[in-house]
Amino acid sequence: MSRALSGASGWFAAVALLSGGVIGYEIALMRLLLVASWHHFAFLVISVALLGFGVSGTVLCLASRFLRRAPAAAFLGLTLAAALAMPACAAAAQHVPVEARIVPGSLAEQIAAWVSYWAIWSVPFVLGASAIGLALMAARDRVGLVYSADLLGAGLGSALVTGAMTLLPPAWLPPAIGAWTAGAALLAPTGRLPMRLGAVGAVAATGAALLVADPPTIRVDPYKHKAQVERLASAGRAERIAADWGPRGLVEAYAGDAFHHVPFLGPDARPPRLHELLVDGHHAGSMIAATRPAQAKAVDHTLMAAAYDAAPARPRALILNATSGVNAWLALRRDAASVHVAQPNDVLRRLWRGPLKAKGGAVFGRPRVRVIPRPGRQVLEHGAGAYDVIQLAGLQSAGTGAGGLAGLAENHLVTVEGMRAALGRLRDDGVVFVCRGIQSPPRGNLKLLATFDAALRARGVERPARHVAMVRDYLGVCTLVRATPWSREAIAGLRALCERRRLTPVWFPGIRDAELNAPDTLPGPDGEAGGWYHHAAERILHGHASSFIDEWRFDIRPPTDDRPFFHDFCKLSALGAIRAAYGRFWLTRVEVGFLFVLAALGVIGAAALAVIVAPVLLMPAVRRSPGKGATGLYFLAIGLGYLMLEVTALSRLTHLIGDPVIAAALVLATFLVVSGAGSALADGLRGRIGRTVPWALSAIVIAACAGEAAFSPLAAWAGGLPLAGRLAVGAAIMAPLALAMGFPMPAGLARVDAAAPPLVPWAWGVNGFASVLASPLTMALAMAWGYRVAGAAALLCYVLAGALYATLPGPRPERGAVP
Repeated sequence: MSRALSGASGWFAAVALLSGGVIGYEIALMRLLLVASWHHFAFLVISVALLGFGVSGTVLCLASRFLRRAPAAAFLGLTLAAALAMPACAAAAQHVPVEARIVPGSLAEQIAAWVSYWAIWSVPFVLGASAIGLALMAARDRVGLVYSADLLGAGLGSALVTGAMTLLPPAWLPPAIGAWTAGAALLAPTGRLPMRLGAVGAVAATGAALLVADPPTIRVDPYKHKAQVERLASAGRAERIAADWGPRGLVEAYAGDAFHHVPFLGPDARPPRLHELLVDGHHAGSMIAATRPAQAKAVDHTLMAAAYDAAPARPRALILNATSGVNAWLALRRDAASVHVAQPNDVLRRLWRGPLKAKGGAVFGRPRVRVIPRPGRQVLEHGAGAYDVIQLAGLQSAGTGAGGLAGLAENHLVTVEGMRAALGRLRDDGVVFVCRGIQSPPRGNLKLLATFDAALRARGVERPARHVAMVRDYLGVCTLVRATPWSREAIAGLRALCERRRLTPVWFPGIRDAELNAPDTLPGPDGEAGGWYHHAAERILHGHASSFIDEWRFDIRPPTDDRPFFHDFCKLSALGAIRAAYGRFWLTRVEVGFLFVLAALGVIGAAALAVIVAPVLLMPAVRRSPGKGATGLYFLAIGLGYLMLEVTALSRLTHLIGDPVIAAALVLATFLVVSGAGSALADGLRGRIGRTVPWALSAIVIAACAGEAAFSPLAAWAGGLPLAGRLAVGAAIMAPLALAMGFPMPAGLARVDAAAPPLVPWAWGVNGFASVLASPLTMALAMAWGYRVAGAAALLCYVLAGALYATLPGPRPERGAVP
């Protein structure tokens, strides 16, 4: 096999192209599933689907005798099968009735649907990963070169699929990537080119027939807002008037008389004519069909208008992460001197300027309105000027109980650090505000209150209670925070506002018991005048936040840059009480985001154990090979360490770059390409690899610690640079770490292959399972304790790998090797 490999120049390019297709399919699948369901469900399905990488190791072990006879021909067959499976499995999965919400009465049917869904999505990964693993088996002493092709191709694929998202709607991404993957078969070093062209042509014809018979589509979860809108459209009550897509999401606009939602609109106001906006199938806001402020007078009756009554006249307004024009119209109606709207989603901005310009988008082109194409956190930290009103529009939500469906989504704006930056951008008497829906029991508004309390204390404020006001109506709570204490005149104005608008005071300095829970009443602790919101404000703002947060049934700890999960409210210690209260229906009342991460860990862990053990039990060659324990632990450790550091870096770089999609492309491309260069370097050091690997493992630990220590000052300095400058700084931070991370895998495979060849495909499978397990494990650690803990766990994995390397089957390390 090594002669066949070394004599075929097409192997390197074939593996690179195939690897790019596999990683591209993974990213495309995530984009497709974000439209079809919720963030946590897409995350879980991807994690379980990627079990295909681990399963491929078992497949290679069980079929190694057959595959070793003609590895190049087997590579061709597996690659073509993977190419065809990508669109075929995407089409088949649309017919599986999966749902993200858990209905206890049909739990057995739901579990069966989930298992079928995961199995279908796994097929292309099993086939593609098997082909790559086969190439590594065939590489023998050139494994570093082939592994570098795998990493370099994956890096290229991650960048190209991000670009493809701007050209193709999500449903068409799997067929396009299947065509890309078929191109790898043309480069397979087997047979004549006409034969390969014929095989690829046959697969292409079959794929085209499948597309004609079952055109690409996305089955949307029936509980998602897009499914409701599509039902209205099918009944003739709604019409899609615009759509655009890109890496940031699928944005759609619908028109129809059934849409009446203006957030927190008072009962006395008549809703204006509206258009519905959806981003990835979620309700993203309502476009008021207006061309001038007079046509948008209904916004005067929203709860958000209360913030402008508490702000200086002719305010300078900053609206962060707005998706619709409601809040911009409100600012103009209140005679704002200027309105700055921060919105990084270029797809949404294109619709505002184009198809929606005459349907409400004209507000963003008015003279006093300026759209800033950057995320809110970037505008706060690196923008210019101060504001009288800063609105957290992206956090505005009816929030009646989402069940934790957004729990895994990171938000680098609504953290202690982000709110501290917002307070620092206020003028005297300026106000930061957000309106969120009433929940029972309260969650989001209390977490927001605890975050503001921590941010004020981080600014040196000793009495945060003097800086916070909260008012509500029957729908939502408006939290208003000042960098300076509320004055007596401002409090008098709030009292007059509540009386005039019939709002219910929740908290402000000097609030009286007689003012609480009137005119609208909510439940609260026995013997107290106010409801739970007032009770929480009393505890949190007067220095008892820590004990109150510990006692509350939901996780309302203030999010930080190290743990930026505002929408995660799951508290494991409260599950017993919820089960006792709701019986067999408890899953319908619990925040499920974090539970799905733990479920992913359990499912993947059980599958990993079964499939990793199977070759040992079924294959005598594997069972008799020396050093199985050390080999398994070594490849498990480096698989966990690599992906855990990659996921941790992604969270850090999202804050620096300010765009999660661009940050993801940068992290994937940098890690994979630079690690590929490290693997190629390891291939060139084949004779001295035993000496260099311990040094590389030590370098990983040093580079990761140095990068963590340098990140905050570098981010503060580079955050104001143009995008290209921020990308360069981010790549420079990651590059030394990624280069060293390219050594352990090819070095371990080469060492094992020299003494125990049957363990090579098994090691590939163990590493694949570890890579999949790393994603939910990192998320679980980050959501519970923060990314620093997750990063430290990753480094411990590499320390373990360093201790195990010398015990792998193969020659003893050369003299002078560093243990």
